[in-house]
Amino acid sequence: MSDFDRSELERSLSELHEFHDRWTLFKSKGMGSSLVAFRNAMALGQLAGDQQTAGLALSTVHTMKGLEKDIVFLVQMCEGVFPDYRAQSAAQIDEERNAMFVAVTRARRWLYITYPHSRKMPWGDVRSQKRSRFLDEIEH
Repeated sequence: MSDFDRSELERSLSELHEFHDRWTLFKSKGMGSSLVAFRNAMALGQLAGDQQTAGLALSTVHTMKGLEKDIVFLVQMCEGVFPDYRAQSAAQIDEERNAMFVAVTRARRWLYITYPHSRKMPWGDVRSQKRSRFLDEIEH
């Protein structure tokens, strides 16, 4: 076996071990069981080996389930975003409401909620926005 082949084999084995370690961490955190969920957790840095407790964690509402932070910012809390414009049935709206509840309850100390008055759309139009109906359901 050439040195090049040996080097490639060692690198492949190392990557396989790293995948195994990350997959085991992913499963132990109860973050899902699909490769899509695993890929998303990796992309969001939720499986980094040397995670720091200080700093900023950028996450989606759905990946925060089971985690808590001292300060949570919920941004873009407007109709069409939360609840999502695709949620049409009562069951889908309830699912969005539950996701909002999860997001709100992730804050240990401080919760900040923001929404825009207007938003530039991907095609260039500027549209006025309405705050999310879920905000009226939160007790102050």
